[in-house]
Amino acid sequence: MDSDKNVGGRDRLIRAVLAVVLTIVSLRWLRSGKRKRGLLAGVGALGLGFNASTGYCGFNDTLDIDTTASTGDDVFAPDADDEPASDESTGVSVDFTSSDDAEASNGHASGELTCAVCEDPIVPGERRGPNDQGAIVHESCE
Repeated sequence: MDSDKNVGGRDRLIRAVLAVVLTIVSLRWLRSGKRKRGLLAGVGALGLGFNASTGYCGFNDTLDIDTTASTGDDVFAPDADDEPASDESTGVSVDFTSSDDAEASNGHASGELTCAVCEDPIVPGERRGPNDQGAIVHESCE
């Protein structure tokens, strides 16, 4: 028995689905008393399940058939489209400066929110919101 894989892609997927279907058929035939048909379907399910799980088929090996040759056909391999997209198109900017940097740059206490227009501190409860550029400003400074 050759250990090289010769079953791949959609072929493996089809064999896995057929193994499940044959298992169900086998169980129904065995319960209804049709033992020969049930055993034959069970053997077929085991064979196709083995092919699907290991990626090797002795019949394919005998006939020199290799379905793993086309990499675009492999349904178990990750696609290039599966990589996460970059967030550059969202237009969201995040400031990673620490509170010490913010205090040194605007002279206010750390963690204090300041208006982007007048640079006065915004106290809790005071009405504020983003301006057209997305910066937080007093409602009167908009």
